[in-house]
Amino acid sequence: MIKHIQQKPLLYILLFAFFIRFIYFIAIAFLNPDGFYMYDSYGYWQIAFNVKEYGIFSQSYELPITPDYYRTPLYPLFIILAESIQVETYPIIFLQIVLGLATCYYAYKLSELITANKFISSIASLLVAIDVPNIVMNNIVMTESLFSFLLIITIYLFVKYIKRNELRFLIFSALFCGLTILCRPIAFFIPFFFSMFLLYVNRRKNTTHTLNNTDSYQDNRETFKKNRFLKILSFLFIVLFTISPWLIRNKITFNHFFMSVIREHDMQNYQAAAVYGEINNRSLAKSQSILRWKTFKAFKGDADKQPYEYARFIEQDAMELVFSNPTILLKHHAIQFMHFFLKPCRAYIDIQLGNWGSGYNTIPKDYPIFKYLFEHNSKLTISIVLLQLLMLLIMYIASVLGFLYFKKEKMLFYFCLLALLVLCFANLTLPFVTESRFRMPVVPYIDIIAAAGVYVVKEKIQKIRLMKKQIRN
Repeated sequence: MIKHIQQKPLLYILLFAFFIRFIYFIAIAFLNPDGFYMYDSYGYWQIAFNVKEYGIFSQSYELPITPDYYRTPLYPLFIILAESIQVETYPIIFLQIVLGLATCYYAYKLSELITANKFISSIASLLVAIDVPNIVMNNIVMTESLFSFLLIITIYLFVKYIKRNELRFLIFSALFCGLTILCRPIAFFIPFFFSMFLLYVNRRKNTTHTLNNTDSYQDNRETFKKNRFLKILSFLFIVLFTISPWLIRNKITFNHFFMSVIREHDMQNYQAAAVYGEINNRSLAKSQSILRWKTFKAFKGDADKQPYEYARFIEQDAMELVFSNPTILLKHHAIQFMHFFLKPCRAYIDIQLGNWGSGYNTIPKDYPIFKYLFEHNSKLTISIVLLQLLMLLIMYIASVLGFLYFKKEKMLFYFCLLALLVLCFANLTLPFVTESRFRMPVVPYIDIIAAAGVYVVKEKIQKIRLMKKQIRN
């Protein structure tokens, strides 16, 4: 059996990943069938329903239906695709489990592409397979599963282009990058992030080429410079082309080119409200209510019919508040940053397994955290939380050793690509809403670095054993 696993590790990892997710799926289906839906899930499902029934992208539950400006189109279209099989929740979850397995698969392939080491690739894929937020979010009607899959495909194709220098991989990476943005707008930075790495890669190739061809140094330099910028512009153009139908839809509907206004509303509801609450000693919920009412009254226009203008207005108000209190802002950002990397998944598990009873799709905002330690939970949930904390500790310690591996193997370029991508996502989440699900899309990249660290430990242990064996002989 062990020999078979060693020969086909990826197959067994995928089977194990499916088994865990399917067991959790069965548990929810029996204990609390409503647990597949959380607060945001209903909005996505309603959009899918309205598109299918009325041809209008809207979250409205009643007539007249008003166009939506919060959400982007890809996940509702994914729901429509899933429900074309059967109008129930289960096809959506089944497809998300498949996407979860595909993410494990591409974690293996990306790691193998970077390190050419099957042991590191297997460990990286296994860590994704047993990651609790991944397992949980694969069983919730929300964007994380689709977004994580699209993101890793984008990264995989980009790295493949760098490795093979074949333009088709860069084109496909740009297409998937556009789809990733259409799934969740937080990915807007990726085209510019990739552009920096493309500049570096082409500059490095230019330097290597000109060192070997010193006679035509100036001509080669100009040619490489043109090619470098042409590829970057091509990448950006393809991304823009992919997202352009949605931008055009918003231009026609709301008279402005934009992806979504949810970022501005979240900035007011969480970042600004958290600062306001600390200054005035008020709860987050009360602060949100005060700021929303204040800007709604002050806005000279119709907030529903002018969502873009209203979003700019509340963004300006929120920025004035948070930047006038830099100490509080930095403190909140530091807490959020820690939560991104350290917060385990718990609330979703309790809700899904029915520990809160029926009818709950979120934990009440005013529910005391200390009280939650002793109510609406189970020994199983507490055990899973402790297991997650242990896994996170091991993963981050291994990541430090992973850096040493990448440095030794002269692969710091790829380490920077993965690590900086993780840090970008960590810095773009907002205080007081940061939870384990926001870490889920970048877990494969942390796991690749951590798996390299595990390999370092394995090699060290093997050397010690060999030395002991030699001493005995």
